[in-house]
Amino acid sequence: MYKNLIYLIAVACVLASCGQRKTKEPAADSTGIVFADVPATSEEPIDTVELANKTFLVYTIDSAVFEKFKAQPIDTSEALALSRDTSVKRMGSSLQFRLDNGKTLTLTDNDSENDTTENAFAHYLYVSNFPAIHRKGVIVYYYESQDYLLVDTRNGDTLHIWAEPIFSPDKKHLLCASMDLVAAFMPNGFQWYDIDKDSIVYKGEANLEKWGPTETKWVDPKTILCQYITIDEEGNTQSSYVKMVMQ
Repeated sequence: MYKNLIYLIAVACVLASCGQRKTKEPAADSTGIVFADVPATSEEPIDTVELANKTFLVYTIDSAVFEKFKAQPIDTSEALALSRDTSVKRMGSSLQFRLDNGKTLTLTDNDSENDTTENAFAHYLYVSNFPAIHRKGVIVYYYESQDYLLVDTRNGDTLHIWAEPIFSPDKKHLLCASMDLVAAFMPNGFQWYDIDKDSIVYKGEANLEKWGPTETKWVDPKTILCQYITIDEEGNTQSSYVKMVMQ
């Protein structure tokens, strides 16, 4: 009986040891950067995206793999943002930003039907603070579209981008993912910027025709995940998940 028990314990130890040996460590490059384990379900890429002089191969992935990775929080509550930031105030239809140079930048909603400027029919919603890049984030709503405004806290300079910035893991780049497959009031694709010291430098964009990205996650220096949306000829929407791998 004892011999059998010892034998069973020994077998269990061997199996456990084998299981440990099969566990793979995450792959790393020559600089020690660890890359995410994101297995593809397609052997060949289903698309190629050219963005900012970079080529991304697009592969399908399983929804369970996609859900393993956390998305960057998307802020949409102005009340919450204002409660956390005393340098920004809501004054009726205006937002006031107290700048580092002592001046104040004011963004005022525009409801004028006679205004033909590019800022006509604009409503501003303060939602995010990005102190690492000296910027505040503002959603700008228009009649039939929207974009995102980055306000420089040092001097009040403003930069319109497609959507809320998604930062690379090394914080050296930011990505905007925007989808509008039907009305085409907003861009459909990706926009890329480099963070060069204290400047944000536009590097390029990719306008997609066959699919649109939502819920985008930048999981390692070369891998971006997103929800992949298509619309068939009958107007039905299909949703799947993909990874985009930089070459």
